[in-house]
Amino acid sequence: MKIKFLAIMSSLLVLPQCAYLNRKKTFDPVQKESKQRINAKPVWRDTPDLLQAAPMLDNGITLKDAISLGLNHNPTLQAHFEELGIRKSDLIQAGFYTNPHLESIFRIPKHGDNQTNIEVSANFMLSDLWQVPLRKKVAQDRLEVKTYEIINEILQLRHTIQTKYLSCLYNKKYLNLIKEITSVIHSIKKRIYYRYQFGFTDDLDKYFAASKLGEWQAKTLEAETELRTSYIHLREILGSYILSKEVNLLDTLQLTHLAISQSELERFALSSHPIILVEQAKMARAKDSIRFEKSRIIDAVQFGIAYERDFEKQTSGVGPSFGIHIPLFNTNYGNIEHARFEYKQSEKTLVAQEQIILKNITINYLHYQSYLQQIQQYEQKVIPPVIQAIEFSKKFFDRMQMSMIIFLETQIDLFQRKIQLLDLQYRAAQAYNELELAVGAQLSNVVCSE
Repeated sequence: MKIKFLAIMSSLLVLPQCAYLNRKKTFDPVQKESKQRINAKPVWRDTPDLLQAAPMLDNGITLKDAISLGLNHNPTLQAHFEELGIRKSDLIQAGFYTNPHLESIFRIPKHGDNQTNIEVSANFMLSDLWQVPLRKKVAQDRLEVKTYEIINEILQLRHTIQTKYLSCLYNKKYLNLIKEITSVIHSIKKRIYYRYQFGFTDDLDKYFAASKLGEWQAKTLEAETELRTSYIHLREILGSYILSKEVNLLDTLQLTHLAISQSELERFALSSHPIILVEQAKMARAKDSIRFEKSRIIDAVQFGIAYERDFEKQTSGVGPSFGIHIPLFNTNYGNIEHARFEYKQSEKTLVAQEQIILKNITINYLHYQSYLQQIQQYEQKVIPPVIQAIEFSKKFFDRMQMSMIIFLETQIDLFQRKIQLLDLQYRAAQAYNELELAVGAQLSNVVCSE
């Protein structure tokens, strides 16, 4: 009997529960979702490296390159990736069964007392058989919630990168326009000063030209500062060193005609946006939490083997050992209600998020279409007449039949219209960017999935 008991005890003690956190397998769902939504797969790095991003920024990057670079090197996003490891570790821990409980009592006889015996019991947590699977399911739900939250972080980062990249493009083109009009004003000022020597212009022309040149030179300084600032923001979001040095941008402001209807975008977003999936996963987690908490009303049911030896009576025996926590005071009611309120909260939050998504899609879809129409108006009906006015005024200016101030104002008016057109193009690109964030994917990918 002793040999059997020792054999049973040995087998219980050598039952290991091995687990391994496979980081690649944990990260695969994130990479797959990212690839399907934005055609880019992030990399989970061990440590940030600010030096890796610098050469690409100097050699030249497209918007696609910038997004890929940011997904791989942005330190904030990399920190979020570690949360996946935390949730996966929690899932592994949730799958462990309670260690067996071994208890021994050895009664050592006192002088003149022969009442000597040994009591040994080894118990397993029988309640783990139904509680551990439910606990694992809750932990799996938490991992799923975190996975979709990470996907949303990736979409947010892509949106920010695109915003910063567009800002650099806009500021660079804006600065070029400012420099161009400043050069034109400088040239006209020189001609005014030259003619002034011969009495063909008056002091008013000189003062006006000098004032306008100073004004646009000041705007040049402001535009240069804004451009350098936008380079700093772009370098930061891409995980590079903070420098005001120029970033070689290989793309231009490009606008695309919307080939998909608003209703189709709404259907896609409401069914697959990560914010929606997060709330749905939270609702599933709350349901599983309710089941788990109900299973813990009787939270500890133990079953095992007991052994006792009485040396005085020369008797020994092996038998079953059983223990249970009686839910007399703690019925786990609070935890169950907590999970129920979490479910209702996620249910209501889901409705609120759906409203926000629909609002953002509607607003940005409307703005983008409006900007495209305004751009067309500027290109076809606003700028051409200004160019014609310049040609008209130039003829009379060359014949000295028109004030040079009028010719100068006409030139300035043209560049101001070009700046307004650039602003519309920039706002249109930003609205398109906002629309993709509201949908939860690149619009080209939504077209492919329909």
